Amino acid sequence: MKRNRLKQFLCLLFFLLCLAPLAIFLLAGPSSAGANERLAAKPRLYIGTSVNWDVLSDTADYFAGRFGLRQELITADAAVRAAVFHESAADDVLLGTDGWLYYADTLGDFTGSSAMTERQLWCASRNLALMQEYAASRGAQLLFVCAPNKNTVYPEFMPARYVRSTSERNLDRLLASLREQGVPFCDVRDVLRNANSLTYYRTDSHWNGYGSALAHDQILSALGRDSALASEAFTMQPHRGDLFEMLYPASSRTEDGPALAHARSFSYADDFHAADDQRIRTSSAASGTLLMFRDSFGNALHADLAEDFGEALFSRAMPYDLSLIDDVQPDTLIVELVERNLCWLCTRPPLLPAPVREQTFDGATDFGTLDVTRSSAREHYHALYKWSDETIALHHVFTSNQRLDRR
Repeated sequence: MKRNRLKQFLCLLFFLLCLAPLAIFLLAGPSSAGANERLAAKPRLYIGTSVNWDVLSDTADYFAGRFGLRQELITADAAVRAAVFHESAADDVLLGTDGWLYYADTLGDFTGSSAMTERQLWCASRNLALMQEYAASRGAQLLFVCAPNKNTVYPEFMPARYVRSTSERNLDRLLASLREQGVPFCDVRDVLRNANSLTYYRTDSHWNGYGSALAHDQILSALGRDSALASEAFTMQPHRGDLFEMLYPASSRTEDGPALAHARSFSYADDFHAADDQRIRTSSAASGTLLMFRDSFGNALHADLAEDFGEALFSRAMPYDLSLIDDVQPDTLIVELVERNLCWLCTRPPLLPAPVREQTFDGATDFGTLDVTRSSAREHYHALYKWSDETIALHHVFTSNQRLDRR
């Protein structure tokens, strides 16, 4: 009799434990998403006028990402796996030594498995050269800046099972190509490596306030201007690393990192929400106008540069839309991109009017036909294809109101 009651009690307890996440979901609301996590959208019975036959699987995906205590259970699982097996529970995070975390997307650069082809390197450097040409025609000076991967600056804390490649890195090869094409660039790797203090967070994929200040000083030096921002006073402030949040979403633990002690003098011209806004406009008492295409490494860097220019626009949009040059009319154009995404310079070419080129030919030449198609991504841009007898395709992008001259 006692044994049957014990079985009934255990069954009831198991049933209640299974219902607990659902009860918490109904009473306290759905669990929130972790860092860089995209949850499934709310299921719909109809999509437009058609029945959504996948509504049951959509419902399962919706609740799977939002059940009660989800983030707490993920955090507990990650903590156990890290402590017992020294392995990461998150596919995007690598567990280094001494509490260091690394972004898994940088592993290809570290081991050399993501080496760009010669064609990709040429396309990347050529696109930057075309951007420089267009910027110069509008009176702007272009500067390319690559934010190094964290394991480029601090390889010594990477997991021992990953061997660092001794081959020439994509960044070195790209900078050599840019040098050949005369495109100005700023290499900040040495100054970040040789700094007296840490320049990257242990639990974040980005540089900290001190690293950003060092990069800022190097950028201004490359532009022919003096700056000693990194020599200013810094205070330690708590920071929640993006990698730590991916791994332990329910934890409130932070890491102290350096931040400039003095108050900023610039102001935000538009409604400012956060440093990762798609567009940020600033103004200050300085002179000059800046247009900067940037990524998440610009979250800290934009505040450093905002004080150096009277007007500045920081854009996270990619492909880079150079029509902004006509809107902003900058005297300086900075293109900042993290090392792990250098291939984007090839796969996501900038949007700009095709430059006019004059080509002469010996003898009679049959130009054949031109096929013009409207781009699906940009309403006012078209793709122009020219096929020769050798079936070589020439591809340019031009605006719909641009006149095409055949010379």
